[in-house]
Formats: sequence, C-alpha cells, structure tokens
Amino acid sequence: MAFHHPKLIPILLALFLRCYAAMNRTRRKPFPSTPRSVVSDGGLDSPPGDSHRRKRCAWVTLNTDPSYVAFHDEEWGVPVHDDKKLFELLVLAGALSELTWPAILSKRHIFREVFADFDPLAVSKLNEKKLIAPGSTASSLLSELKLRAIVENAHQISKVINEFGSFDKYIWGFVNHKPIVSRFRYPRQVPVKTPKADVISKDLVRRGFRSVGPTVIYSFMQVAGITNDHLTSCFRFQDCITAAEGKEENGIKDMPEEKKNNDNMIESELSISIDELSFS
Repeated sequence: MAFHHPKLIPILLALFLRCYAAMNRTRRKPFPSTPRSVVSDGGLDSPPGDSHRRKRCAWVTLNTDPSYVAFHDEEWGVPVHDDKKLFELLVLAGALSELTWPAILSKRHIFREVFADFDPLAVSKLNEKKLIAPGSTASSLLSELKLRAIVENAHQISKVINEFGSFDKYIWGFVNHKPIVSRFRYPRQVPVKTPKADVISKDLVRRGFRSVGPTVIYSFMQVAGITNDHLTSCFRFQDCITAAEGKEENGIKDMPEEKKNNDNMIESELSISIDELSFS
C-alpha cells in the first residue's frame, strides 16, 4: 500500500469523522451504571456524594437514620443466596418484633459476634443457658424467647440443608427461584404479609422453626430479595431486578446494545477502508 496514494487522505479523514460522531453519540446517551463503593455486606453499591439526588422509597426521608438509608440503598431487596446470610436476615427480621431496623443495624456487629457469624451449625451448638443468662451479651439484644428460637432455628436450618442441599434451594423453591416483583407505586400498597408468606411460614413451623409468623417471613422475603418491594419510582427497584436477572456482577453492567452496535459499525468501516486502500 502506498502512503502517498491519492485516495488515502480523504478515506482516512472520512473514517475519522464517522468514528468521532459515533463516539459522541455514545457519550450523549450513557447507560446507567451502578457506582462503586465499599460495602461490608455485599449487595449493590451506591456512590459517595450522590445520595441526595436519588429518588428512594417514600418511607426513606431526610430524617431517616443514615444506617437504614445505607441498608435500603445497598441490601434491602437484593436477592441473597448464601445460607449464612439468609439465616442472618431471618434472625434480623424476627428481631423486628422487639427492635426497629436502625436499632438492629446499630447492633449488627454484636449479633454476628454472639451468633458465630450466623453459621447454622455453630449456632446450633451454643449453650442456651449461657446465652440467655442475665447480664450476657445476647440477653442485651433480645428476649429469652427470641434467643431460644434462634438456636432452635439453627438446628432446623441444618436439617433443611441436609435434605435440600442448602437453605437457599429450599427457601427460593417457594417462588420458583425467581423474585416476586411487586411493582408498588405507593407505600400504602406494600403489605405486612402475603399468602405466599403464610405458606412459607406454615411449612417452617411444620418443620420445627419458631418465631416465624407470616409477618416475620414477609419482612425476611423483602430484605432477602425474595420479593422486590421497592416502589417503582425508587432507583433501587430496577437495580434489584437487574441483580436478580444476573446482568450485573460486582457492580459492572453489560455493555449497552447501542454501544456494541456502534463499535461493530466502526470496526466494519475500518476493515472496508483498509481493504479499499490495499487493493487500490
């Protein structure tokens, strides 16, 4: 190929202009990405400095405890499939009958320390007398009834794991391994329990679980992402759908189709132009 070929300059100039225009089109329509930040408990991340510009569920207000805002933005509604994490969320949902979410979240590190990071096998071996003894760390968290229920539920989860292979397979089997997407527009539409929660509750009780009424189970379903109850106007609604569909890994989303098409077009034009130069 001769570098002084008379067709070289106009072809390269035209190619450059088309590539530049394609790049600008892509920049004008950036695809939504999930910003990254360090989140101790996994889930989807939210960016520093951007929290006040995002539309959240109506029950999250400017006066909401910051720990709960972070919980809403990073964990609540994200599908969970790890057995230890599911056990933890079941315990925390049960604690709602005695504590608020902000209070629970402020003591979360103590819960994890007392209950061996929610390893069902380890919790099932805890000494109940020491656990519920007056002045114990556990007794400062929950009532004796709740503490005994946690130990018993650890026993039952271990049995479920032996039967199904994992607690994850068992609990997600009730929804055919796909989250329920509620698509609520208003807070008044969000229930405290549902027929599905009632079915799960009854089966857990039948298996020997304690303190797992339908209200507790529905709270558990919400936080574990078994149901997506973010309001449709909340920025987390679509994020949780995307996470459930497996289109997002570690906060990085697939390249949008438009950008893929633009890149393919540029590559095609470049190839054609080189061929024209080569055979001229």
